[in-house]
Amino acid sequence: MTSIQRKLTAIFAADVHQFSALMGADEAGTLASLRACREIIDGLIAEHGGRVFGSAGDSVLAEFASVVSAVLCAVDCQRMIGERNILPGIKPLQFRIGVNLGDVIVEGENLYGDGVNVAVRLESVAAPGSICVSAKVHDEVRRKLSDVRFVEGGVQKLKNIEDPVAIFHIGSRPVAAEAPATATPEKPVIAVQPIRLISGDDEARALAEGLDDAVRNALAHHTALAVTVGDSAKADYQLKGALQTAGKRLRLSFALEDGAMRQVWTQRYDRQLDDVFGLQDEIVLHVAAAIRFHVKNELFERLRSTDSTTLAVPQLLDKAAGIFMRGLDRDGAAVPTLRLAVERAPDNSMARAMLGFALFRVAEYEASAIQPATRNEILDLVDRAVALDGRSYFARTIKALAMHDLMGDPRAARDQAIEALERNANFIAARAMLGIAEIHLGELDAGRRRLQEAMAASPEDASHHRHRRELAIAHLLAGDVAEGVRVASRLVEDAPDMKRNALVLIGLQAAAGELDEARLRAAAAKAATPELTPDNARLPHFGDGAAGLRFRSLLRDAGL
Repeated sequence: MTSIQRKLTAIFAADVHQFSALMGADEAGTLASLRACREIIDGLIAEHGGRVFGSAGDSVLAEFASVVSAVLCAVDCQRMIGERNILPGIKPLQFRIGVNLGDVIVEGENLYGDGVNVAVRLESVAAPGSICVSAKVHDEVRRKLSDVRFVEGGVQKLKNIEDPVAIFHIGSRPVAAEAPATATPEKPVIAVQPIRLISGDDEARALAEGLDDAVRNALAHHTALAVTVGDSAKADYQLKGALQTAGKRLRLSFALEDGAMRQVWTQRYDRQLDDVFGLQDEIVLHVAAAIRFHVKNELFERLRSTDSTTLAVPQLLDKAAGIFMRGLDRDGAAVPTLRLAVERAPDNSMARAMLGFALFRVAEYEASAIQPATRNEILDLVDRAVALDGRSYFARTIKALAMHDLMGDPRAARDQAIEALERNANFIAARAMLGIAEIHLGELDAGRRRLQEAMAASPEDASHHRHRRELAIAHLLAGDVAEGVRVASRLVEDAPDMKRNALVLIGLQAAAGELDEARLRAAAAKAATPELTPDNARLPHFGDGAAGLRFRSLLRDAGL
């Protein structure tokens, strides 16, 4: 009987996240990027003393005699691919990498057995752009690689692997596999590094120091994040900044990196050094909003394909927040996730406020007035959320939205938005709601300015459709009807299935004397919703009753 040749070796497994979808969208571009990334990976494997023994499609299997070399290779791969992904004109690809140390069967140039299979399954639970290793790997390398930060992922039941496997993540939080999550995940930790002064005088140095403090303070007020100063070893992300000046011109650049040194977000600001305090406020608002958006988006990527029933309540909230960040959620995908969170934790203020917001977002697509049962459920949810935690700036903001949009009470909306901003002055949604309330209370200049500042600070915010709609209304109230038509037209063009926005455009076109266009659009609205009239439509609430009556008259002029 022929003996089976075995050996103990480190196995490196990698593949491209969502490769099939990327190929379906752009086959040629994806293949070109894959070839470029494979050059990077294959070169690093050889440089670290490894050998590729398997490659099919987007996957790579390699062996290393040294487990330390395998982990270092994985870290270098993620770093270099991350650097490539942010180059101009590049189609980015995100790889997931698993590393295992185990016994394998040798057959010619190929390797088989659990040692290989576990590595492949570890790769499948790694976050995009990150690395997952077995406890065996962690035990071997943790003292030798002091610069590599490991995050414990617990014991996971991996697909088609008989025994549960203890895992560790490098540069990411644990991703739920098939076992229900029982531990409550910690907040992502942001290490804020001091802004590096490349060039500049004492005024520039003072600005850099002031920004350091202001950015840390702004991030510390986000309840979903934790902040540390400089200590990147214990952080999930690092925020780095640099400042250079030439006379009154300055350039500020920021980069957010994850634990694998992959750049998650970068931004450059070119400004004039005139109003230091105003400049500081603007930059802090932008940076805090961008970090919150991208960190929540990263959390969502790790959770999006996970069965919600396996998730703890904080993870359910992270998953729903990611849905909010990604789009307008026409199909209400966040609603069942949040109902499950409320069912499991009925006294969780955030879960109730988020569920109210999710229900509100679904109703944004309809031209007809929101159903009374839905309206009452939203109001009950936000009232209970604020009662459970009066210090929650998110709950206060959603209550402000409900007061304005469901109750038509801009004064109450303003009060709730102010309460929210007292707890987090850089929460974009609260700043936008305050601006909207001010607009409807007749403070047009201040309201428009505040709303536009919020929109500029968070251009990726999926709530922009609501902000743009209110901005169009503000132009109408200010007498600049042509600008209102322009804003509303672009909004309807960008989101044609949001029927509520079309009603605003119809009224604006009628006010501008564009009755033919308004009547055509009104006819289309009636065709889509035959029972629609100004009395049962989802119209904006005006703080001035006379303005509301005039708007209804404009809709009737258009034939609605």
